[in-house]
Amino acid sequence: MSSYNLPAAVGSPSGTGAESITIGDTATTQNNNGNYTDSAGNLRVDFVWGNFPKQPNDERADGTPTATESYDASGNKSWTSKSTIASARLNQALSDHAAIEAEWANFPSFVEAAGNYKVTAASGDGTTVTYTSQNNLSAGDVVNITGLTASAYNLSSATVATANKLKFTVTNAANAGEITGQWYGKVESTTAASAADGAGLGYINVPNVVGLTTASALDALKDAGYEAANITTSSAVTPAISNVALTSNVATITANAHGYATGQSVVIAGLTNTVLNGTYTITGAATNTFTFAKTNDDIVSVADTGTAKVMAKAGTVKTQSTAAGTGSVATTATITIAPYFAS
Repeated sequence: MSSYNLPAAVGSPSGTGAESITIGDTATTQNNNGNYTDSAGNLRVDFVWGNFPKQPNDERADGTPTATESYDASGNKSWTSKSTIASARLNQALSDHAAIEAEWANFPSFVEAAGNYKVTAASGDGTTVTYTSQNNLSAGDVVNITGLTASAYNLSSATVATANKLKFTVTNAANAGEITGQWYGKVESTTAASAADGAGLGYINVPNVVGLTTASALDALKDAGYEAANITTSSAVTPAISNVALTSNVATITANAHGYATGQSVVIAGLTNTVLNGTYTITGAATNTFTFAKTNDDIVSVADTGTAKVMAKAGTVKTQSTAAGTGSVATTATITIAPYFAS
């Protein structure tokens, strides 16, 4: 990396104006402001490259992929008398081209920053459904509406009857009254040319919802782009104990991926080694084991079955079927969350 100096001070031995030098050749000194200077007292300024702009793909979608045109020898620098010219329109579905138009974000997860329109309210009269949505739709566009609390208004392949910048309508017999304050309602156009026109890029960067309450986890998954209908909450689970041991008045319980932490109160039940059943404070926790104090004769490590419940975990998510941080997951994909037992 090289630096570029401000013009040298009058009378300086280097006073020939701006000059480019190597940082390694410059004396390392600082002025009163803490800025590094060169041997002549000039501030050292580094040129730093900015972000390289996105480059659209050059894959052609419509029409003949290439065309052959004839040019004279001078036009072709004597290479050939023919030139192959890329023709037709760029393929909007490939690479960065659609992504740029969609204000693409979060590389490398391919998550659109915009690309579908939010629906904040809806009403139906048995003939027409009116949606409140800032949009760029036109009559004749085909859309999918999802995420509304009144499921009757969640429509697939509906044709827009009328539209302006704030509302659009479709002809449909749904009549569930007026709903307002919608947060996850959205409309995606199936006929749009690009995500910027409301098509959506349809990819998710999966958030980490383990440890969140079930309600907060659902919100986080919807915020990330999952459709409500594709999120499943499984039955509540309690970590199952598979092995127990007691050495020098310290009990060690094996319960795979229990998720518990030191200081939490745990209720042990159902063990064959009944002396360990009861309520204890966890004194140590690893991924698959935890410990607590128990005054009793030693118990040699032995397989046992029972349950371990921590009430502080009740109702919070224990597992999620798709790992946090997974990228390039389609919004149509499903995910299952499993909360801890809540009673």
